[in-house]
Amino acid sequence: MRKVAIILAVGWALAAAGPPQGQSAPKPRIVPIRWELDFEHQTPQPITVVLRGENRPRTYWYLLYTVTNSTQADQIFVPSFVLYTDSGQVLHAGDKISTGVFAAIQKRHNNPHLRNVAAITGRILQGQDNARDGVAIWRDFDPRARAFDVFAGGLSGEQVKIKLPTPVQTTAKDDQGKTVTVTQSEAILSKTLQLKYAIPGEAPARARTGAKLLKKEWIMR
Repeated sequence: MRKVAIILAVGWALAAAGPPQGQSAPKPRIVPIRWELDFEHQTPQPITVVLRGENRPRTYWYLLYTVTNSTQADQIFVPSFVLYTDSGQVLHAGDKISTGVFAAIQKRHNNPHLRNVAAITGRILQGQDNARDGVAIWRDFDPRARAFDVFAGGLSGEQVKIKLPTPVQTTAKDDQGKTVTVTQSEAILSKTLQLKYAIPGEAPARARTGAKLLKKEWIMR
């Protein structure tokens, strides 16, 4: 949770003050300088599920992907999928998601090898034969939203340390496990894949219209 708080605090600080004077926001190298996993993905889509013990359906969104290690060494894959809507909502994949939702998605696609974010985390062996199929799942988002971004992290080892234009305060656990406030003057940004989507039509029609990919690029986040 501390990492999440730092990321949000850093984002607000950079948005408010911009990059340090005379400097532009850091960008990934054109030619990768660290390990990078191959990432194939489908367009996010909705699924409506009636969970056990409930009598009304709930809608969720999910993104199917395949990750392959084509590097020269085994890598530790710690995925992170964050969805931001143009209305300001932030959703983390796997947050408050019942196992019943994952089971419904796995059944829909008839893929016994499919793994959620928690289950796919770990060592990725080299080669196409060791590719893994994963799914990122979010709760349904704001019906007012007309666009959203998905930030896929954990796919690259490229990082850069930056000095924040304005120090920010966030929370952390001390050695005794107590929550304390710390001041952050630097941040480490990681190479992250940003997927930008538009959502045509009104909220009730989302299941039919789906999302449309507008842009795909690597950023430092």
